[in-house]
Amino acid sequence: MDSVLQLKAVTKVFPGVRALDAVGFDVTKGEVHSLIGENGAGKSTLIKILGGVFAQDSGKVIFDNKQMNFRNTHQSQLSGISVIFQEFNLLPDLSVAENIYIGREPKKGPFIDWRKITADSETILKQLDVNLDPKTIVESLSVAEKQMVEIAKALSFKARLIIMDEPTAALSEKETEKLFEVIRALKAQGTTILFVSHRLKEVFAISDRITVLRDGRFIATKDARQTNEEEIIRLMVGRDINSFFAKSSDHSQSVMLSVRDLNFQDNLRDISFDVRCGQILGVAGLMGCGKTQLAEALYGLLPIERGEIILNGRAVRIDSPQKAIELGIGFVSEERKENGIFPGLSVLHNLTMAIIRKLSGRLGIKLDAQKERDTLRSYAGRLDIRYHRPGQEIDFLSGGNQQKVLLARALASECKVLILCEPTRGIDVGAKVEIYSLMNELAKKGVAIIMISSDLPEVISMSDSCITMYHGRITGYLNKEQMTETNIVACAVGQKTVGIES
Repeated sequence: MDSVLQLKAVTKVFPGVRALDAVGFDVTKGEVHSLIGENGAGKSTLIKILGGVFAQDSGKVIFDNKQMNFRNTHQSQLSGISVIFQEFNLLPDLSVAENIYIGREPKKGPFIDWRKITADSETILKQLDVNLDPKTIVESLSVAEKQMVEIAKALSFKARLIIMDEPTAALSEKETEKLFEVIRALKAQGTTILFVSHRLKEVFAISDRITVLRDGRFIATKDARQTNEEEIIRLMVGRDINSFFAKSSDHSQSVMLSVRDLNFQDNLRDISFDVRCGQILGVAGLMGCGKTQLAEALYGLLPIERGEIILNGRAVRIDSPQKAIELGIGFVSEERKENGIFPGLSVLHNLTMAIIRKLSGRLGIKLDAQKERDTLRSYAGRLDIRYHRPGQEIDFLSGGNQQKVLLARALASECKVLILCEPTRGIDVGAKVEIYSLMNELAKKGVAIIMISSDLPEVISMSDSCITMYHGRITGYLNKEQMTETNIVACAVGQKTVGIES
């Protein structure tokens, strides 16, 4: 088969980091080729080199049998490569057609030919079997529709290689299947797709071949039909994972947190449950069921209208995150970028933000900088947080390392209860294993953990017991034996109840 893309010993070095180390592999014409690896493996750097954002320090990029040294994104696009980044590059105030042809608008004399722009956009959208009016303003579109506009823009460049960076991250299952239909159609037309993802099930569902990077190095390229998830995980992390979820089920009989008849508008209605010392309680339910509001109410982000929270045998009033922290409740938000990290601030300050008072002198005026650095060093070692220097902005860390910083922030406050919302969303398999291991370690030390997750295998494997929610109410109290996908889904859609007194 003909290679559309060949990489030969591509190397890229940033201060203190060798992001790519002599990476080489090929992508053949008309295939769906997946690129996977842990966060920090070098995937993003490689994408940016192919997209003209970065230039490689050494090595060769050969595209369509020509050696390329892209100086900018426009040059990459004109050569026939289009990159669809996870963060879309669309102008929200412009129409679909304007976004597709921005900067390349066809002219009729001295004027833009709006009729042609609209007609050509309509042709491309029909080619994708997408029912979108080219005159629609992009701001009003769903995430899935915006993605289709990005693909249409790529086709308007007559792209022969389309690179998709985590394209399913914000899509529903139905939207993901629609995207896969489009990818298969593009493949049938001879377009090559480089599919970058950490979701192994999707990688195997759509790929012809899979290339694994680890620590900036090429590890292997495998035919998707001749490998399996276990082998790919081993290649990604460099070790065998005998048990992906190594869950210990020992926990105390002592109740750490009791919630009784908690109410908040229609989001939480008569919510009651207990969490014991060392127990991991899973919380499952569909989007909008109230599980996120439950976490926010327990952390003082939402006012409780009625009900009681009992912490270690004592009724408490939690009216702010600061109060929650003082009481020993830690929280990791599901929206890492929006509500978790403090962008623009250092790794050091992001980690110690919740314990500034502890790190200050007796009068609480002067911060002890040495204590702050020691705290970072301690948790970085414990959680294997990889960063260049304490003052490095957290924005430049991989998603898995950002998540570990948030966990470290919660742990630094010496929490007795830890609320984790989607703890492994958007991170690679290696970081997941490390976070699961940390959860087990904390549970063994007696920390009560509430894990809110949309990942059913995660809920079933990591939880000692589980509650399900539907329309603001608890519909199931499930023990380990009752935690099957069938039971959880049936309770989560309101079809049945488990452990609820009639």
